[in-house]
Amino acid sequence: MMWFVWADIAGTLIQELRDVQAKITGHSEHIVSCADMKEKRLRSRFLITSTGALYIKDVQNEDGLYNYRCITRHRYTGETRQSNSARLFVSDPANSAPSILDGFDHRKAMAGQRVELPCKALGHPEPDYRWLKDNMPLELSGRFQKTVTGLLIEHTRPSDSGSYVCEVSNRYGTAKVIGHLYVKQPLKATISPRKVKSSVGSQVSLSCSVTGSEDQELSWYRNGEILNPGKNVRITGINHENLIMDHMVRSDGGAYQCFVRKDKLSAQDYVQVVLEDGTPKIISAFSEKVVSPAEPVSLMCNVKGTPLPTITWTLDDDPILKGGGHRISQMITSEGNVVSYLNISSSQVRDGGVYRCTANNSAGVVLYQARINVRGPASIRPMKNITAIAGRDTYIHCRVIGYPYYSIKWYKNSNLLPFNHRQVAFENNGTLKLSDVQKEVDEGEYTCNVLVQPQLSTSQSVHVTVKEAVCCSAYHRKKKHVIGLVI
Repeated sequence: MMWFVWADIAGTLIQELRDVQAKITGHSEHIVSCADMKEKRLRSRFLITSTGALYIKDVQNEDGLYNYRCITRHRYTGETRQSNSARLFVSDPANSAPSILDGFDHRKAMAGQRVELPCKALGHPEPDYRWLKDNMPLELSGRFQKTVTGLLIEHTRPSDSGSYVCEVSNRYGTAKVIGHLYVKQPLKATISPRKVKSSVGSQVSLSCSVTGSEDQELSWYRNGEILNPGKNVRITGINHENLIMDHMVRSDGGAYQCFVRKDKLSAQDYVQVVLEDGTPKIISAFSEKVVSPAEPVSLMCNVKGTPLPTITWTLDDDPILKGGGHRISQMITSEGNVVSYLNISSSQVRDGGVYRCTANNSAGVVLYQARINVRGPASIRPMKNITAIAGRDTYIHCRVIGYPYYSIKWYKNSNLLPFNHRQVAFENNGTLKLSDVQKEVDEGEYTCNVLVQPQLSTSQSVHVTVKEAVCCSAYHRKKKHVIGLVI
């Protein structure tokens, strides 16, 4: 590698040192390195630039008695290398037009760094220097400073990019250096939103914006593991900058990272995704009550959950729709709860029964129910026949309207229930539970009898059909049985 060193006599650059082969003898060797700058004499007359050029001020005759070498040291390994030696020939100055000794074609820098644009000319008298940026005179102040070797720009900005011209002139002529500076933004990745608190079952969307590059390679990681598109994971955008995850489960919480790579540069950002149990919860709700005909009724369900739950209402298992005698309204509180109201302006006997509010979101479902009794003659709503599955539990509801009544009892083939441990009758709400249904015992007709007055009752019947569970073919049932025997 050849190194060039320029000398300055009486402040004027006059001579370019030429490479001198090692066979030249008769001269001592002077090695100029950064360590030598500690010496006062060298510190005042010798200047080493960031590009490795050596400038000598106030050249003296004795400077021509030495050979000069450039020594480099690897910043990580400490390995050193040195160039061939060079000679400095000192002569008297002669009038001449400027000729460029050191210039540049282009320079690249990262924003925030300092950059030197070299411009040094040989000529006598000493030339004047003028700098232009994009054909406009450049004000040399603040971040822009003229130095012995050229132009120094501190804390570069992308706006510093452009074409730079260094015009050199004296009475005998002119010369110029034309080069281009490109200041690049550091590669940076930023994930938004910065804080993510969601719930199990919800959707989470993250976006990674990148500055400093337009065609970078972008990857997403969760807890150190790379994320690829899948059933619940979508990665969209021209550069894969958007991450969308549906139906989050508890294990999906953690640190999410956006890694960006461009050539030898890389950047990353991360956010913590916190998943809470967003299953709907009933905060407060209506209670069982007795009202008189024409009396207004207002029922309320206050529910929390993430995402916001959807609340629906039923009366004796039949959906309640807006309109008619029922009015449904909803509001969201400052705490983020959903409050739903069901209002009856003038209640009637048919409005009595079991009211249920059901809150549902992607994390789960919760329900609450209570009975509202409207005074009037007691009766039973018509019941539909039921098909039960053998081996499972089933419920039969006796929906009573009117109030008061004395009791609700269930019968099967004139036998009062329960008559075995698998049968449970809830007299308070008229529900009959059959556990582990068996076809031979549980299939048949069931009668709900409501005692309206001491000597007056009303009843409704329902037929229960029991079907065997069909899970597989006879071959698979046989195979399953054989495997069980082997085990």
